[in-house]
Amino acid sequence: MGCSPSLDEAKQVLQQRIASQSQGCIKLVSFAVTEVQEFQAAGVEKRRIRYAAQIEFVENGLWSRGVGSGSLNFEFSPNPRTEEGKSTYSSRAASGVAAEMIRDLQGDRLMSEGERIRILGVMTGTKSESAWRYELNENRVSD
Repeated sequence: MGCSPSLDEAKQVLQQRIASQSQGCIKLVSFAVTEVQEFQAAGVEKRRIRYAAQIEFVENGLWSRGVGSGSLNFEFSPNPRTEEGKSTYSSRAASGVAAEMIRDLQGDRLMSEGERIRILGVMTGTKSESAWRYELNENRVSD
């Protein structure tokens, strides 16, 4: 199901953020608006949208998604490879449950190629004469 033209602009904002921060290592595979609230502030039409999206990791690596209640980061470091083509993370990084918990608390998460994560978020749109402009307010990984 497609979005309306103005809601397609909201999808593009998220898509561009993901592509630029991940340098193409994470892609947006789905985007659905779950709620729209329209209102006016200082005589300007505004819109607050809630959305659900799914992202996919194009290669193995470390997703630095950030911590706290702000917006997710989409920064991604692909696994460095040795000349034999093997990942060097396993030899450099601590392993086990404790190491995974520490990485998670720091906002880092090891991801595998093809792995998908569902995210929920909020954007605010402001209507100009020619189009809607959207800004990401917050988003998080869905449990």
